[in-house]
Amino acid sequence: MIAAMRSNQTAVRWGNALLAGCALLAGAGCGPASPKGPEPAPGAVTFKPQELADALHAVIAADREAYARQVVQPLAEARAAGAPEAWPAHGSPPGPERMLRLASEAVQQKGAEFHYVLRSLWPIDPKDAPQTPTEKAGLEYLPDHPESNYYAEESLGGRRYFTAVYPDRAIVPACVQCHNRRPDSPKRDFKPGDVMGGIVVRVPLEF
Repeated sequence: MIAAMRSNQTAVRWGNALLAGCALLAGAGCGPASPKGPEPAPGAVTFKPQELADALHAVIAADREAYARQVVQPLAEARAAGAPEAWPAHGSPPGPERMLRLASEAVQQKGAEFHYVLRSLWPIDPKDAPQTPTEKAGLEYLPDHPESNYYAEESLGGRRYFTAVYPDRAIVPACVQCHNRRPDSPKRDFKPGDVMGGIVVRVPLEF
């Protein structure tokens, strides 16, 4: 978990640095490509919104997978084997979805310009259902295209965003078991590797 926190802190620093660079270089490659737009200055470093969103997702997904593999699955196997509870606080660790939410909230409290959230068409917690038409379209696209990502632009609160939706898979058996056995789960026939939802990453196009 400490490694995940450090990775998230690194993502905030890099993300804010990249976004600051985009603000300075606005119109020189940070917005949607335009054949009539000005050429970047010689030697200037530019970032495309999709590249930034993909980089942020790589860190988020790596943290999420490491937590699921190193914490959630071993504890599930230990419980199944009748081993004593190894987690000291409250009997069990927060699930991967809650860890992602806590990290996202911490990032926002530190003033990050980018934003990320976990959404699903079959959420156990109604708060994790799609909140915008773009989120819904992305989540509906992913199950039929599990090897692809969904990219779009949307306006929220008077600000334009580049929005990316990435497939969130059942990484370990414990993920499937948790969703399939819960009576409040809208879908209880998940299999390992299934797309269970999506990680939504938003990068502002206006500063």
